[in-house]
Amino acid sequence: MFKQLAKTLCVVAALGAAGVAAPTAASAGGLNASVSIGSGGVDVQLVGHRHHRRHGHWERRGCSPRHAVRKARHRFGLHRAHVRRVNHRAVVVAGRKHGHRAVVRFARQRGCPVISFRY
Repeated sequence: MFKQLAKTLCVVAALGAAGVAAPTAASAGGLNASVSIGSGGVDVQLVGHRHHRRHGHWERRGCSPRHAVRKARHRFGLHRAHVRRVNHRAVVVAGRKHGHRAVVRFARQRGCPVISFRY
């Protein structure tokens, strides 16, 4: 009888602690709580989970001018890369490579595929 009462009190205390911790963890992204009662005693686990922003979320929308400049700088090695022209079909980025002018034209699709590269 005493063991059953002790287990019940532990469960109530654990749920109360989870209720107190819920507002702070909920603001951090979410809270998962699990209570298990077994022969080894009462086990309470509180797990907070934060949702992180995925890198590359721009790929779902298409090619932005910012991403086109970033790709021209890092993958094509353009220095002083800047947006020259933008329309609904393409983003044109110009810059310098090995001292010469270079122009890269990207399609406004997911992943910024290259249409042309003039060096």
